Formats: sequence, C-alpha cells, structure tokens
Amino acid sequence: MVIEKFDVSITNASKGMALMLILWHHLFYEKPETGFIVFQTALLAKVCVGIYVVLSGYGLAESIKKKGLELGAFYKRRLLKLYMNYWLIALIFVPFGAWFMDRTLSSVYGEHVFQGFIIQMLGLHMFTWVSYGYNATWWFMSLIIVLYAIFPFVYTLTKKFHFWFLAFTAVLLFVPIPLVNDWIFPFSVGVYLSQKDGFVKMLIWFDKQGRWRFLTLAIFTVFVAWYRQNGWYFDSIRADTFFAILLILWTTELVVFSSWAKRAFEFVGIHSFNIFLFHTFIYYYYFPEFIYKFHNPVLIFVVLLGVCLLVSVGIESFKKKIGFDKLI
Repeated sequence: MVIEKFDVSITNASKGMALMLILWHHLFYEKPETGFIVFQTALLAKVCVGIYVVLSGYGLAESIKKKGLELGAFYKRRLLKLYMNYWLIALIFVPFGAWFMDRTLSSVYGEHVFQGFIIQMLGLHMFTWVSYGYNATWWFMSLIIVLYAIFPFVYTLTKKFHFWFLAFTAVLLFVPIPLVNDWIFPFSVGVYLSQKDGFVKMLIWFDKQGRWRFLTLAIFTVFVAWYRQNGWYFDSIRADTFFAILLILWTTELVVFSSWAKRAFEFVGIHSFNIFLFHTFIYYYYFPEFIYKFHNPVLIFVVLLGVCLLVSVGIESFKKKIGFDKLI
C-alpha cells in the first residue's frame, strides 16, 4: 500500500519511534553490563536526535506550504510555542527537584544562580559557561532554537540550490561550528524532502519491489547501522541522516500495515516533546533506584515509558484546565 501524503499522523508516529529510541539510549548507553545487544542497540539509538532534526526540518517546511513564510509571524508562532512548553516543564520539575530531591539551583549554577537559570531558560546555555545546567537533556533546546532561527535561510537556499546546498551543509559536518555543525545537514535534508515530496517518492520506489522491499530496507539499514559504528569519515552521528531516514521509512511501513501500531506510535509521538523535556528527571536525577530496580532491560524501558506517558497525560490535562493553548 502506497501512501499519497507523508502527513502529520505519520510524522507523529515517527516522533513516537524516536522518543522510544531516546529512552532506550539514555537508559543503557553507559551500561555495557546489560549485555552486548542491549548496549550496542543503545549506542545506535542515539540516531533519535537525527530523526527529530530531519522531522523538524520537514515539518517546518510543510507548515509554510499553507501559511507562507512571513518572518515575523513564523518566529513569533514557532519560538513562542517552543519556549512556553519548555518553561512549563521547568516550572513543574525544577521546584520539585529543589524542594524534595535536593537538586537546588545553587548546587547546579553555583554563585550565579539567577544568570545561569535565565540563560538556560533562554536555551542559550550550551553556548555559555552554563553548559548542560539543570538537565543535561536540555542541550537539545540550544540546538533546536538555532535551527528554528536559521530555518528561513535554509528553506530559501535549499529551494534555490537543491543538492548543491545539501552538499554545502554536508561539508559543514567537518567544520567545527559549536553544537550545530553536526545537525544543519539533516535539518536541510528534512527541508529538501518536504520540497520534493521525498518520503512519498522513496516509499513508492520501495513499493515497486513488492515483498522484496523489506529485504532491501533491511540490507540498507543493517549496512548503515554497521557503518555508523565501524566506518570512517562519514561515520558516527555524521551518518545519522541516512540512518534516520531508513528508520522513518520502517516506521511508515509499520503504521500503514497496522492501525494498532499507528495509534500506539502516534500517541507516544504526540507526547514526545513533553517526555523529552522531563524524562531525565525521572530515570536519572530523581528516581533512578525505582526505574532500574526492575533489572530486565525491556521491563525497565516499559516502566519508564509508562511512567512518562502517565505524567505527560497529566500535564496535558493541566494545560487544558489552565487554557495553555490559548495563552500560546
């Protein structure tokens, strides 16, 4: 079955897949004692960042097809939504940590509590002395804010120069630009895939192979996964653009085949940004003994995912009660 549109539903399902990879990665990437397969798959699961970046470029480019690219409105709409969700999660979890878990602001920022916290709430911390600050996972905010800021330029240059601009951003992978050099390329590829309807075209190409498409996808995926860990030059996270696209295609095949999988992945995807922002508090800063006491890696993962979903559902319910979306 060929899809006619790589729409918001499939994008959310792919975000759900990426969120589960985030949890698996964070739970086990520093724990080789969990076994070879668990440890190696946890290392590979860092592709979750690449998936989010590709989908972010794709989603932003899709959004302006209907609304157009008016810079003032774009920045106001996108940055306000990003910051408001970020600040709400911080407003919930930071006071809880300071009051009940002995993770005070002074223990993190030292003498410069006010400056450090404000810098982190602005998402600029990874470019300053604050570094990871109160929550290490929030490094991504510094990245995504920059990518949002440069999106209008990326969109325009991608549309004008096509592969030439993608080649330029690929070269930037080897230029030591703080934080963003590894991610401008996958972000630009996501934009390009939107402009060229690339996901649908790739799925059509695979569909023409019939059942053999799964073997083709599997061969590509295994090779890229191996090369990511063992290759040279374009290895490690530099290979994650291609790895991310393959995993997005796998997710699409799954949700097109199974309505149950579609609902499940999409549900997780809808909550993915909330969970990205707070899951580290649960498994690492506040309740690691509870999460890891289940011993079995799959059970640990399921427990963390379940707890995070419950918390996120509660947060979304709270948002509705206070009219949070109206505030945005």
